Amino acid sequence: MPPFWPFKKKQEVNVLDEEPPATLVYKRGEDPNARADHTADQAAYKDALALFGDGSQTVQAASDQSVHYDGVTGESNPPPREDDAAPIVSKPEVAPAPETPHEPAFTWVHHTDGYHYKQLANGSFEPTAHTLGEDGVYRPYA
Repeated sequence: MPPFWPFKKKQEVNVLDEEPPATLVYKRGEDPNARADHTADQAAYKDALALFGDGSQTVQAASDQSVHYDGVTGESNPPPREDDAAPIVSKPEVAPAPETPHEPAFTWVHHTDGYHYKQLANGSFEPTAHTLGEDGVYRPYA
């Protein structure tokens, strides 16, 4: 008796009856990547613009948005612009509150991987692993 064979016999591959793809013809001097007809793309672009835009099918060039940008400043009260009608009123100076003992903004958590991680007051963790030195200072693991 022949030994037991645990694998199945090969099955024949199913052949589909399909037409072969159209033959590509390249001509010398022509760019094979050049696209001849852009009208279908323009129509699809205008349809998408009408669907996702404001409904208009007009296409216009992008405008320079930097003329509308004032920039970022470190000042608490930015300088007034010419087109602002209302004057900017500065906030009155407030005396600092007396110091009260507060909780630290984070706590150190020792993980089972041997590193220490900062747990912030909101419960999230910083991704940087730290090691605890012999002097008791936490240093980022490099």
